[in-house]
Amino acid sequence: MKKIFLLATAIAALASCADESFIGDEALRQANEQTEKPIVFSTGVNAVTRATYTESAAAGKLNNNFVVEGVKWNGGSDTKVTVFDNYNVNYADNTANSTESNSSGWEYVNQTKHDNATVGEQTIKYWDYAKSQYDFIAYSLGTASFTSETTIPSGSLKVSAIDATKMNGVETSSVITDGAYTIEGAAADLKKAYIADLATAYRDDSPSGYQQTVQFSFRSLAAKVRIALYETIPGYSVKDVVFYTDASTVATDSKAHLYLTGSDVFNAAGKYIVYFPTTGNSNKTQTDYNKAHVQFEAASSGGTATGLDLGTLANYADRERHEKSENVYLGRASNAATFADASTSDNTDNYYTVVLPNEAGAVLNLKVNYTLLSTDNSGETISVTGASAQVPAAFAAWKPGYAYTYIFKISDETNNGFTDPSHGPAGLYPITFDAVVTESEDGMQETITTVAEPSITTYAKGAIVGSHDEYTTGSNIYVVVANGTALTVDTNAKLYSVSQSNTKSSGDAGYHDAAAQPITEATVANILKNGDNTTDPTKWTDIDANNWKMEVTTASVPTLTAVTEIAAADSPTGNAITVNGAKFTPTDVGTYVFEYIKAAEGTPYVAATGTYVAGTKYYTDNTGATEVDTSGFTAGTTDVSSLFVENSSYSPEAKYYKVIKVVAP
Repeated sequence: MKKIFLLATAIAALASCADESFIGDEALRQANEQTEKPIVFSTGVNAVTRATYTESAAAGKLNNNFVVEGVKWNGGSDTKVTVFDNYNVNYADNTANSTESNSSGWEYVNQTKHDNATVGEQTIKYWDYAKSQYDFIAYSLGTASFTSETTIPSGSLKVSAIDATKMNGVETSSVITDGAYTIEGAAADLKKAYIADLATAYRDDSPSGYQQTVQFSFRSLAAKVRIALYETIPGYSVKDVVFYTDASTVATDSKAHLYLTGSDVFNAAGKYIVYFPTTGNSNKTQTDYNKAHVQFEAASSGGTATGLDLGTLANYADRERHEKSENVYLGRASNAATFADASTSDNTDNYYTVVLPNEAGAVLNLKVNYTLLSTDNSGETISVTGASAQVPAAFAAWKPGYAYTYIFKISDETNNGFTDPSHGPAGLYPITFDAVVTESEDGMQETITTVAEPSITTYAKGAIVGSHDEYTTGSNIYVVVANGTALTVDTNAKLYSVSQSNTKSSGDAGYHDAAAQPITEATVANILKNGDNTTDPTKWTDIDANNWKMEVTTASVPTLTAVTEIAAADSPTGNAITVNGAKFTPTDVGTYVFEYIKAAEGTPYVAATGTYVAGTKYYTDNTGATEVDTSGFTAGTTDVSSLFVENSSYSPEAKYYKVIKVVAP
């Protein structure tokens, strides 16, 4: 059962800084490395916003305390010898270099010992050159209190003693059942805690061997989430957005919501297992080296929720042309999107809501109603109800210290790829979905998902919010179809390039300086269905009423290839993500379109059963070519078992599109 943990109150989400476990301190570097020197500690804390907290500022975030377990050994099968047994390390201003064991204000000698420690007192420790490495594991409860109670009081967290022998995690049936330590409590208190990546010192490393300050980079156990919407519908502005709290319930609180389905829930209490799956000298070049991972176990009591409240929509846009009112519309570009504002005393700034991580991920759902208002001053509106989107679990695997921005783009794509409207709602089917994932060290990463049953997600590493509209040249752009659909190039997945050009010159009769229709999912789908491709079967063209030509061409460059994973270098986590998808890498600016072809499901006609039902159409065979005259049939009496009827669950082949804009970096 997948779980996500929801926090009730705010904290600045923090992320790790350098991969190096030790930061050199020249004051401690000795000409003779065999000179005995004590082990000393220091900290740094990075915010998701890339602000770095050091010294007293970092100590303040940690409430001037962290707990450390340290072991020494020779690696391999050698026994780990405990050096620091759950030592309390405390900070005091203006105490740096006041003792041998304190180089930066953090002291462990003669501090009050932790309840989880088995030692009688905390004493000074020195580097042992007979052992080839030291491993240090640390956490801080921040402003939460430690408790050993079975029933955890409010404001407190229960933490197990750190066990370095289990730092890589104990796995049972692909589930981590034990790790270096556990932190347990209510969501409101868990969000106060900080974890650190494993810090390892190797005796033979140069210059980062022994005698250096042990530098921990703490990050919040929390993550941050925000959502925004923008629209690209020609001739209309979008207003009056109303969210759903689940698949069938319209919200009454005027707030933005994401919701979960199935067995996935947001939990109000539980336990996190902290472990370090990628350690050791042979793994030092891996992106996941010494990184802390967390796995959640829900509490048996404490409550759950299936919805996430993200605040009310803020930063609305002014009217574009001749709309009837001002400053009530969604933004019209991804870098001018309208955010849901959760910036309250319970959350952080910049529209974020604080949540606890879930590395397994869970599908996030969004469903909205909204109104389209014509920009021509006519007051004409279109009401859209029940437009929905999904964030794939692969892009909703929240990690500690990461900030996730999900942007939903409302476009003019028509439902079911212009197929028979009797098999689905006709008219506008207008949501596509953008999801931007921000990681504090590596910048932003973006996915864009269309909502057209099934959802299509495009993803490329790199920031676009506040800068570019969508993607940049040179990006590896991945495409994933919802529900694990496997993509086969030229069978159910195709890539096109799209361009527009004026067929007239300025001053000529019929010249217009703008096309009658811009490039959108709907216009591309229309040209692929109705455009002229008699001259070249790989190219479709159409000239609109303003004498502008739109040209859609099967793309041979860049090449679309099927993939089974998002490469580690491209993923939001630095680790490969398994997907059924495709990838292309554009070298030229322009507009591309991905097409997904959903195969027909079932057959159009199935054998009838029982007796005649008045008003039902019957056919002589499963082609539906010949309808049976039922004027002489008697309802409930005439046997129709030799005839055929329309299959209500039949789904014909359908095509879905995603426009992908590529600009220069």
